[in-house]
Amino acid sequence: MEQEFILNIIEDAKVNGLTELNLSNYQLTSLPSEIGKLTKLTTLNISSNELTSLPSEIGKLTKLTTLNISRNQLTSLPSEIRNLTNLNKLDLFENQLTSLPPEIGKLTKLNWLYLSNNQLTFLPPEIGNLTNLTWLHVSNNQLTFVPAEIGNLTKLTELDLFENQITSFRQEIEKLTNLQRINGKHVMSLPPEIVDKGVRATFQFLRKLSVEKIEVNEAKLILVGQGDVGKTCLANRLVFSKYIENETTKGIDISEWRINAPTVKKESIKLNVWDFGGQEIYHATHQFFLTKRSLYLLVWNARKSKDYEHIYYWLHTIEAFGEESPIILVMSKLNERDEDLNMKDLKEKFPQIVGLYKVDSKEGSGIPTLNEIISKHSWDLPHMRTPWIGSWFNVREQLEIDGRDWIDYNEFTKICKSQELDQEQIEALDGFLHDLGVIIHFTDRIGLRDMVILNSDWATKAFYNILDTQSVRDRGGILLHSELEQIWDVEIYPQNVYPRLLELMNKFELAYELPDKTSHLVAELLPTTDPEFEWNEGESLNFYYCYDFLPAGVMTRFIVLVHQDLETLSDGKHLCWKEGAVLQKEGARAFIKVKPLERLIHIKINGDNKRELLAIIKYQFDHINSSIKKIKITKEIPCNCSDACDHRFNYEQLLMAEKVNKNNVDCPVSWNEVSLSSLLDGYELKENRLKETEKILKKGDKNIYFNNVKNAVYSERDTNTGNINRSPMKLIRELINSVLLKE
Repeated sequence: MEQEFILNIIEDAKVNGLTELNLSNYQLTSLPSEIGKLTKLTTLNISSNELTSLPSEIGKLTKLTTLNISRNQLTSLPSEIRNLTNLNKLDLFENQLTSLPPEIGKLTKLNWLYLSNNQLTFLPPEIGNLTNLTWLHVSNNQLTFVPAEIGNLTKLTELDLFENQITSFRQEIEKLTNLQRINGKHVMSLPPEIVDKGVRATFQFLRKLSVEKIEVNEAKLILVGQGDVGKTCLANRLVFSKYIENETTKGIDISEWRINAPTVKKESIKLNVWDFGGQEIYHATHQFFLTKRSLYLLVWNARKSKDYEHIYYWLHTIEAFGEESPIILVMSKLNERDEDLNMKDLKEKFPQIVGLYKVDSKEGSGIPTLNEIISKHSWDLPHMRTPWIGSWFNVREQLEIDGRDWIDYNEFTKICKSQELDQEQIEALDGFLHDLGVIIHFTDRIGLRDMVILNSDWATKAFYNILDTQSVRDRGGILLHSELEQIWDVEIYPQNVYPRLLELMNKFELAYELPDKTSHLVAELLPTTDPEFEWNEGESLNFYYCYDFLPAGVMTRFIVLVHQDLETLSDGKHLCWKEGAVLQKEGARAFIKVKPLERLIHIKINGDNKRELLAIIKYQFDHINSSIKKIKITKEIPCNCSDACDHRFNYEQLLMAEKVNKNNVDCPVSWNEVSLSSLLDGYELKENRLKETEKILKKGDKNIYFNNVKNAVYSERDTNTGNINRSPMKLIRELINSVLLKE
């Protein structure tokens, strides 16, 4: 029955002279030889069937430019495939191919070849004849090497070799100078800071790595928690194996700890221990030093009743900035009860928690067990056993034993050149060491380009010393340049570095220079109470950023970023405080207020040019939010069905509704019909809204949620690129029709 049906389709296609034929999802177990009669075909799609072989007659389809045979059970290709010399695209994704026939090399017009998810153990050398290829995917196979002839594919822009057993690149691959993207297991095991710099830097690293490889076992161990819970005592017990009762940590203390790996060889692991002060004043600044691919110890004290609440705060904070980093919960009082802590619930919400351990830093109880756990989980971090180029490692060692807090860039280049690095390699190493936190060097700021900071502790203590200065606190965050000599020890911080350190604080979005040029405003030390000022609600445009968890410092970072547009009072001060600010620009006035208990930021704008000022505000908040991971952030606007309605719509859902040509929405409170244009026109012109929608779709925004489906995503493989597209458009149309919108 199946065969007769397909034969009828083929006959109809022949009679009608079809150039395109789609036989996908027909559950075909074989393709009849009559397929060879369709000599006018340019496109043939026989994907998602159960084909185990192709008839030799496939070779008669010499006009084919696109052939899709993905998701079948093919174990081999017929040699007659050599006749398909007009093919541009060949899709063999997800079959059972163990080899490719050498005749594949005859398809010299191919520019797109998809071989992923097969059983290939090698690629034939004839693949080097496909000199027009721009796109080659061979991921999820069993390749152990790449043939030298692949170096002939100089037009390749994308090469995917991920999930194979390839251990090294041949030098010929370095000829692929047009590559824009490369993916492979051997590449993914490199430092991501190198891979992120692009193909050229990756190849350069691999080439040098083949002759001077050094394996580095190093990680960052970060202790966080509220103040006075025993973090520093625990750090001292771990690092120095003794109890040292220190004063409260101010800012961050950094030390080095070497432990043995949990292996037979007992390899040495270097842990850079960052002990974070727990006082609330430090929390916003800490975020710049909470890094991913680190191991976290969250220390708490069960005797403090609020610590349960604080545990959730710190877990959310670690997740926001440390992402998937493992977390070890440590109870600092061994004999305290912990039955109120629901570990099952915590692990469900935060799966990166590896366990809860009780210790007594004074007596040393529980420390050996904790040491073992730290060793195990630090050894399992993704960048442990990272390969380093020998010359790069030598530069780093020289910097570490230098003893100075900072050097100028010229001196840094001299050290690099002593290891025979050229300028391109120096720039790559500079960026790599900065990304790792070994040095601090910002090349995008004129005042910081020449300063390479070797001692992170030196820089962070400069920041925290200011936060701890009572006079700056008393003045509501105003730091006088004239008092820097009293705040910073002149022997440690000479006057010639003051401008650079202040510029560094601005770079970290901690402070900005005031118009008088003799002072800075440290935003985290602004007054906490709202000042008196006039605000006319009138025709205010309202916009909201809503967070499922609102980290510290979002508002103060925003104030630093927009300080040039802050409204100025009669006394010359800016109209801003720790939880709010007022902006004024080109006839528009904005009142921005963070509401911590509601976990939202409310933006109100009145006057002329509202849209323009809102665009500036959104740009800065979007910049800040992009640095916060794994947090759901939604943008909302109020319903206008009536003055009394308090419903807020998801702004991006409305943009999506407009994208699929909806005109109205229903208010779920009043169930009145509301015009989409009446809701959106005040926020952005329609042509700009469409551009914003395209950006949301391109980035696959995870904040698009609907009432009845929370995590559904429509996925399909793009037949042009082969990429798996997680596009919400199809789902959006269905959900909008059924839930949010009225036909």
